[in-house]
Amino acid sequence: MPRAKKRAAVVLGNQLFEAKHWTQAGVDPAGTPLFMAEDLGLCTYFRHHQHKLVLFLAAMRSHRDALQKAGFDVAYRAFGDEDAEPETPYLQKLGAWLDTLGSVEELVLFEVEDRWFEAELEAWADARGLGLAFLQSPMFLTSREQFAEYLEDADGKPFMARFYQRQRRRLKLLMDDWGRPVSGKWSLDHENREKLPAGVEVPETSWAKPTTHVRDVCRVVADRFAGHPGDVGNFWLPTTRKQALAWLKAFLDDRFERFGPYEDALSNRDPVLFHSALSPVLNLGLLTPREVVAAAVDHARKHEEAAGEPFPLNSLEGFVRQVIGWREFVRGVYGHFDEEQDGSNRWDNHRKPTRAWWDGTTGVPPLDDAIRKANRLGWTHHIERLMVMGNLFNLCEIEPREAHRWFMEMYVDSSDWVMGPNVYGMGLCSDGGIFATKPYICGSSYLVKMSDSYKKTGKGNAWADAVDGLYWRFIDKHRDFFNANPRMAVMVGTYDKMKPERKKTIREAGEALLDRITTA
Repeated sequence: MPRAKKRAAVVLGNQLFEAKHWTQAGVDPAGTPLFMAEDLGLCTYFRHHQHKLVLFLAAMRSHRDALQKAGFDVAYRAFGDEDAEPETPYLQKLGAWLDTLGSVEELVLFEVEDRWFEAELEAWADARGLGLAFLQSPMFLTSREQFAEYLEDADGKPFMARFYQRQRRRLKLLMDDWGRPVSGKWSLDHENREKLPAGVEVPETSWAKPTTHVRDVCRVVADRFAGHPGDVGNFWLPTTRKQALAWLKAFLDDRFERFGPYEDALSNRDPVLFHSALSPVLNLGLLTPREVVAAAVDHARKHEEAAGEPFPLNSLEGFVRQVIGWREFVRGVYGHFDEEQDGSNRWDNHRKPTRAWWDGTTGVPPLDDAIRKANRLGWTHHIERLMVMGNLFNLCEIEPREAHRWFMEMYVDSSDWVMGPNVYGMGLCSDGGIFATKPYICGSSYLVKMSDSYKKTGKGNAWADAVDGLYWRFIDKHRDFFNANPRMAVMVGTYDKMKPERKKTIREAGEALLDRITTA
């Protein structure tokens, strides 16, 4: 029998999976020492939101405790440890620890999602003569090989709708006995576009109770990262698996039923509304998509049994689509197209955002509200990201990497695999249309339509003319693109038929806004 290799294991900060995922992969807690470290380089790679730093560091410390309780021998390097200078690069800390173990031949860890770090790690391990064993990540339902097979079948052109249908069939979710989608439709997105009526009561979201680790980490972040966006004083997120499970249950019990119809609504009545706000804990590994989807489907089934009536399918399908469809899709797109997306600038946008984009002082109420919420919580829902932030970044001709940097800095759930496809592909469509066929842009009418507070006319609403001016400026500037598509050419025609005095009014308002909140 060949001699077993001497192994050690590494847990990265976004791989906080239950200990059972290690043992199920054949990693023996008793014979596999494990390394974790807080990394200054990662914390400052972007000027990450203070809540993101608290979330990561506190969750890592709690996860260390859970792994030790499960029998793992964990070497943990925290900010403030005498033997762990924060300025020491991560791989140098890892190498120093490996040197204390003797002749380790193989390092085992879950798949690395950030491609730049994966390449850096592989080069470092190769230089040391160290083998790397990557375990399939439970953070996703779709393996890298399965997405590559899908992409090959799609002739290299990713298309979310077809990918989602393939996922439903493969995972046997919301399918009838004849292999058809329940209700006869794959997507009920058309039923998920209602504004929030005045009479609908929005449940108050209960923030997670701060743990000892959260309180300790808040002091570290406030001291070391005071110049980053946000304020540790109102940290609100779960940082342990127990809290994450409670967070999921609260969504299912209190908000899930009405998630579907109001998922696109803009409202300041509550920051979360009927959304799950599960992306931060999913993207850390505190919960897995498999258990989240199973819990959602089970909740809907139990609701039907207890109430004697079907659970709202537009809520169930809409949530399942986000988890098994979009989330898995963008991870796959990132794995195959990240360099192409990062280097593209389809609309030739080169302006820079001013400080107003971080302070929420642009003078455009929907934009300022989204910015202030992101500043306060490090989170906004998807329509605030897509149709407010992404839309106005595009209309204001912000350079794509500047927009990407903003999203990376301001959101607690940001990672390269998340923000690359979402910003370059969906929000800006700056990648030349790898998977999106058109830019998601709008004027003031859509923002007013989906909101319960914004108005286009009256005192203090000059913002609407400015946004409309930028919208039609974008259409006019890129008229060749829009004219090439019969479905979009109508917008060029509408602009050309607009009265000259109206064009002049909105053009001047838009250009004044552009000059005020961007620099050339």
